[in-house]
Amino acid sequence: MKFIYKERGVASVIGTLFALLLGVTILSAFMTQYVPVYMKTNEFQHDNELLSQVSEMKTIIDLYVATGQVNFSFTAPLTLGANGIPIFAPSSPSNLLINTSGNPLISLNFTTAGQNLYFNSSGYFYVKTLNSYYPQENIIFINGAIIRENVNQNSSIIFVGPSFSISSLSGSTILNMYLYTLIGPFYSYTGIDTQNLQFNILSITKNSFPTNSANLTISNNFAKVFLSWYNEKSSLYGYSNINTNGNEITFYNIQQVNIVQAYIYVQDTSQLTT
Repeated sequence: MKFIYKERGVASVIGTLFALLLGVTILSAFMTQYVPVYMKTNEFQHDNELLSQVSEMKTIIDLYVATGQVNFSFTAPLTLGANGIPIFAPSSPSNLLINTSGNPLISLNFTTAGQNLYFNSSGYFYVKTLNSYYPQENIIFINGAIIRENVNQNSSIIFVGPSFSISSLSGSTILNMYLYTLIGPFYSYTGIDTQNLQFNILSITKNSFPTNSANLTISNNFAKVFLSWYNEKSSLYGYSNINTNGNEITFYNIQQVNIVQAYIYVQDTSQLTT
């Protein structure tokens, strides 16, 4: 009879161990297969959400500037966190940075009536997605352009270009440039919550100058993609009198430059204390 009890005890232990092994196997499969796929999808969707939010900001800014809406302001959200899985995977945070240092990032210069004129664009903001499963990305706003940078692969594309065109009027070729300058406090924040960016269009100036050539200098980390974009965009307008040298592009055989300059105050109002 004692022997039978021992057999029953061994069977009970084996059953418990088997149940534990099965549980560990299921948990391991959940952690190694389901969690990565789920989180990668979440992070991918979050990156696209950020692109959509920044694109909406650009659309409103472009509309205000194009229609001359000075002293108009608006507030737009930026969702910083990609949702996680409670207990198993934390939310993926993002870093928001607003840099209004004033250093020229894009410059246009040309000669008119014997004077050499310079017009600059400065200031930018970006969101860096600190992804753990999907490649980390920077979503960057510079001079009305939205750049999508893959940090892991060190590659970038212009997701939406700046306001730029080449037109023709009575046989004259006209270069149309928009230059945005962001001003306001330097700001950096990392988190998983939603931040609110406030934009105020402080001033807009529009000028036209006669000239036969103009130089566009890109003084930021994305000169290569900017120059490629301007070349491709110019060809769409049927314009080919263009030359690229280093981080500079020259537009030849033009008769006029139209420049729209906008000064835009930007700040994150989410962390302001009342």
